[in-house]
Amino acid sequence: MLEHFRQDWIYRLLAVALAVILWIYVTGEQNPTGQKVVLVPLETENLGEGLVVADRPEEVQVRVEGRKATISNLLSRDVHAYVNLRDAKVGDNLLPVRVEVPEGVNVVHVNPGQVTIKIDKIEEVQLPVQVNLLGTPASGYRALEPVLKPSQVVVSGSAAILKSIGRVYVEAKIDQASGNFLAQLPVKLADQEGQPLQEWLTVSPQVIETFIPVVQDMPSKILPVRPQLAGEVAEGYTIDRIILQPEVVEVFAPYNHLASFDYINTAPINIAGATKNITVETNLEIPAGVQVGNFPRVRVVIEIKKANP
Repeated sequence: MLEHFRQDWIYRLLAVALAVILWIYVTGEQNPTGQKVVLVPLETENLGEGLVVADRPEEVQVRVEGRKATISNLLSRDVHAYVNLRDAKVGDNLLPVRVEVPEGVNVVHVNPGQVTIKIDKIEEVQLPVQVNLLGTPASGYRALEPVLKPSQVVVSGSAAILKSIGRVYVEAKIDQASGNFLAQLPVKLADQEGQPLQEWLTVSPQVIETFIPVVQDMPSKILPVRPQLAGEVAEGYTIDRIILQPEVVEVFAPYNHLASFDYINTAPINIAGATKNITVETNLEIPAGVQVGNFPRVRVVIEIKKANP
């Protein structure tokens, strides 16, 4: 009886082993393994404060292995290749490439397995911004000098790359324009040869308020700006002086219109009951049929002091 039980137990174990082998074989036949080479962008992590990556490879080749059904759908964005810069120093650093892959996928080989990352100290330069005009205004119109706010930006990055900057600019599309152009435009960088130069550099601010007067080809006249004050300062106080930026503007109109203009007003500025300085940015009151060649806003500083007893 005992001998019979032992023989049954052996048969059962053999049956289970055969079933497992058969399952592995069938599964392998239905979903065999395979390999694939993926080009993966190389990223950097944990760079120390005050440092910047000056040069590094853009991508690495990663050979992966897994079930064909999984591998065939694998994209480069599913693979994370990076270099840990925690202990990197200024200069060239030879560091291993680390790779993370989805579950069910194995890394077979990384080419290159080590890369040289050049580290530099972050420096800053302040540079003027130029305007690149795209197109020309409509017939009978012309574009005047652009006004940028701010007119300069701070660019930070590797000293070597900063030296290669040839131009900082914005692009304004004014083709067939028949009126003023006003937009927030992204700042762009180019090297000495005019090629785009943006990677590894930081620009502040990243956008510039760009105003381009587009006026009819008419006679012009320079007019002083006159602040239009509403109300009176508090009793015992007086206006010491008023500072305008700009103080004059260029206006365009037919000859018969220009002769009647001696100045151009700002929008009303409320000074009622004021006891301290007032600083405002306000519009110009532009008469009908007149175009202004400046940014149509004026900064007004009204300095107020106590009146002499």
